[in-house]
Amino acid sequence: MSVHLAISKQVENHINGQTEFKRLDAMREATIEKVVADAKNGKDFSVTEINQITNEMNGIAMKFGFPTRKTVTKEMVSEYANRSNTNG
Repeated sequence: MSVHLAISKQVENHINGQTEFKRLDAMREATIEKVVADAKNGKDFSVTEINQITNEMNGIAMKFGFPTRKTVTKEMVSEYANRSNTNG
């Protein structure tokens, strides 16, 4: 019975990790969209919040074997915003 409880606990932890990872991923994407919009509008922007979320996600990813996310630089955001502006 204790093996069953240990497995159940492990599965529960994995599901909780997956849920938190997905929540953070949605938050990261929303933050990226806001930062890109600021860049497109010529406003000053920071990638600090994106990378704080990324670091949390990568900590969870390492623990559970999920895919990691890349750290975002201001240059990456600027290049993407410039490409988006020229493509419509």
